[in-house]
Amino acid sequence: MKDVDYEILDSVPPDDHTWLEWKALVENEGWTSDDLSVLTLSPLLPSTRIVLARKKADGSFMGSVVWNEYDNIAFIGFYLMMPEYRGKGLGSVIWKRAIERMPKSYTIGLRAVPYMVPRYKSKDTPVEGPSQYSYALEWKTLLAVAEKHGVSKHTVKMVRDLSKGEYQQLEQFDLSVVKRDRSDFLRRFHDLDFTIGAVLFDQDHQIVACANVCPTSLPTSHLFKLAPLYASSIEDAFTVIRPLIDEVKNIDPEARLLFHVLSDTVGAELLIPLFTSMDIPSKICGVTLYSKPFDNPIDKRRLFIAHNNSGHFDA
Repeated sequence: MKDVDYEILDSVPPDDHTWLEWKALVENEGWTSDDLSVLTLSPLLPSTRIVLARKKADGSFMGSVVWNEYDNIAFIGFYLMMPEYRGKGLGSVIWKRAIERMPKSYTIGLRAVPYMVPRYKSKDTPVEGPSQYSYALEWKTLLAVAEKHGVSKHTVKMVRDLSKGEYQQLEQFDLSVVKRDRSDFLRRFHDLDFTIGAVLFDQDHQIVACANVCPTSLPTSHLFKLAPLYASSIEDAFTVIRPLIDEVKNIDPEARLLFHVLSDTVGAELLIPLFTSMDIPSKICGVTLYSKPFDNPIDKRRLFIAHNNSGHFDA
């Protein structure tokens, strides 16, 4: 990188133009797993860390590593260079700097696309965790499945309509599934005007399922990411997502629902065979890697679809 005068920074304010350049690059790369909530909240979260390379001349973005620190985890959400600076050594410089800054006692985690797994495993994250399988369905297709299997008699309520006490119950429900306190992140997530959430109450007015949708990728893709989906049964799971699909189709009649199912979860056990029987294919899109063995405490029997949000990683 002798031909470009650059600087490496360990922080930039949330309103710095760098974040807009970073967001544009992520969207143009087609990283649909990182939805609009991730791209909006990452610059604002107190847990966010960055190593940034930018040109000295005009401050333009060259590349960065972005991660979040919480619960003794350093979860790397983004390692991305502008195309013209790839393969020139600068990426390795900022990666090394990022790893050096992460607390030594923390477990480093990331989710790698399949072809990058050998590279990441050979360096700082050699321990392989669950694999991630992606689906993208037209809203009509997913709604038909939800109407067939979403036969729970429990009561649906939108997150925006919850009382203060009901919302606190949602926070406790998330804690009961994830086993880690995500309440600060969840408040920020639900306060975004483009996230849509629903919960399911049983006969005792206790929450037994929750789900959310959020736009992802460029608007021209018509994609909405369905995540998370926590439920105690497949009937509850499909019941709680029905109003979300209804809202999405009203926002965008061409909408497709994107979701990711993790191996070794109830989602993999029930959803993958269901969609396979309908000739709806999945593809492996990510492999979770860690710096050392990590026993995720999340309740896998209620994990149909992980939130998969680096702002506060669940699984």
